[in-house]
Amino acid sequence: MPTYVYKCDKCDYKFEKKQKITADPLEECPKCKGKVKRLIFGNGVIFKSDGFYTTDYKRKDSNASKKAGKKEK
Repeated sequence: MPTYVYKCDKCDYKFEKKQKITADPLEECPKCKGKVKRLIFGNGVIFKSDGFYTTDYKRKDSNASKKAGKKEK
């Protein structure tokens, strides 16, 4: 369930609310009962594992280039 951030137009109070995607946005500030707007933020995803590169983006010809670089006896 996503967490949405709301900001009150009247008192500038910011708060978070977990809601279903299909739920209607909130309209009232819990502190002053003023009108609120849902704020939009970019998603900050950072992949820190080396597994993403080696499993998802590995070149298909990497074994062929290793074999070509070895000297034959």
